Amino acid sequence: ISTAGLFVEFSIPTEASGPCGITAGSDGNMWFTELMTNKIGRITPAGTITEFVIPTAAAASVGITAGADGNLWFVEMGPRKIGRITAAGVITEFDIPNADGHPYSITTGSDGNVWFSEVSSSKIGRITPTGTVTEFPTSSANSVSYGITTGADGNLWFTDSGLNKIGKITFGYNITN
Repeated sequence: ISTAGLFVEFSIPTEASGPCGITAGSDGNMWFTELMTNKIGRITPAGTITEFVIPTAAAASVGITAGADGNLWFVEMGPRKIGRITAAGVITEFDIPNADGHPYSITTGSDGNVWFSEVSSSKIGRITPTGTVTEFPTSSANSVSYGITTGADGNLWFTDSGLNKIGKITFGYNITN
């Protein structure tokens, strides 16, 4: 199978930016995190890239998702924050309550809120479109959740590397893993 013509790559303006997470925005563009340069990028279908600086230094953003509110939401591992960026590039940051949290992966739930994994705290977090953060403990202090996504069944599913399990969150907020 020839892959000639199947792949097109676009250079990011900031060298060694370390693109990590990517998602489609409601504005018709793709949005991505830049792990190494403290930026969020936007790329148009034609390949024009615009970068937006995250206000807090050393953000180390990895995951990004399109929220039900039309904004893009991303995690900041370094300062332990959840960020929101509008289509115009305005960034707002929200602290997570747990200083040991280390948010990693992020998804929009079928309930309209944004949910994120915390790799060091045995918790799953939820942030509302207005910025209220709530954390839910998983079943064990040895839990290490990395990935999180919304399933076709409307529930949230997450990986638990610490327990070698897959977890599920139902919208009565029951967490099983």
